[in-house]
Amino acid sequence: MLNTLIPYVRMPEHTIADLPLIGPLKLQVFGPLVAVGVILGMRQCLRYAKTRDIDEYIVRDLMFWVLVVGFVVSHWVSVLFYFPDQVKENPWVLLMIWNGLSSVGGFFGAFLGMVFYLRKMKQPILPYADLLIFGLLIGWCFGRLGCTLVHDHPGVATDPGFPLAVGPFPDGSYRHDMGLYEFLFTVPLTIYVYRFFPWQTVAPGRLVGLVTVLYAPLRFVFDFLREVTPSRGVISEPDIRYMGLTAAQWFTIVFFFAGVYLLLIRRPRESDLAWARDSACIARDKAAEGASASGSGAPASASGHVPPTHE
Repeated sequence: MLNTLIPYVRMPEHTIADLPLIGPLKLQVFGPLVAVGVILGMRQCLRYAKTRDIDEYIVRDLMFWVLVVGFVVSHWVSVLFYFPDQVKENPWVLLMIWNGLSSVGGFFGAFLGMVFYLRKMKQPILPYADLLIFGLLIGWCFGRLGCTLVHDHPGVATDPGFPLAVGPFPDGSYRHDMGLYEFLFTVPLTIYVYRFFPWQTVAPGRLVGLVTVLYAPLRFVFDFLREVTPSRGVISEPDIRYMGLTAAQWFTIVFFFAGVYLLLIRRPRESDLAWARDSACIARDKAAEGASASGSGAPASASGHVPPTHE
């Protein structure tokens, strides 16, 4: 029998502090990789904004709302749908944002944060959704690399001769690794979008549609291999399912049909292009500076930037 090509390696971790009620705060390889992914993702969002002439100030505030709400909801979905017993044992686990994240929960949370902020600012949704997906792709690569290294998502047992089998796990088994599979999917998708997809000119919503249509079926199928829930690298209890499907699979069904609508059915609208232009904001800033120098004109914000007007 062939030996597995991908050995199971337990990544080192360090306890930073043991907080009252919340428990130990640990430094693991996953955290720094996610942080790098967030930083690079934000840079890609700003690159997208500059290329498509989207107001940088709105984009920066939007990223704040998306990150905060996205991470919080991601953790809540992970705990409430996959580890509900932990909430009964220690309700404070809901505040331990670093202790368990759900990717589809993060997508849903990011969507909520995006809609809330953009409605407040009276901005169209789809151009900014494309912008966020553009930045998410590189962050997703680093996040799934972290999942791969810490083996957060082991699946059903497989033969050690299978080329992508990971093992042996602490229980002696060789398993599919869902984090690894998503990493192998996300990297080529990111390369394709950044290098070959016409993101600079495509109609708003098409990029979101493309990514969701490709990802949702893949994740739906992969979750049938998700038989067990990991606990510190040890296979423990059966994964929770709802009417035969995981929580992620129900989310991906919605994602898929939304993606089909955006990519193949929805026609571009004039309102999709009515975002705040960075060039217009720069022109207003210069006009405000000139008016200020002459002793009149509209007041600037504390940052010196004149807030955009919306009819």
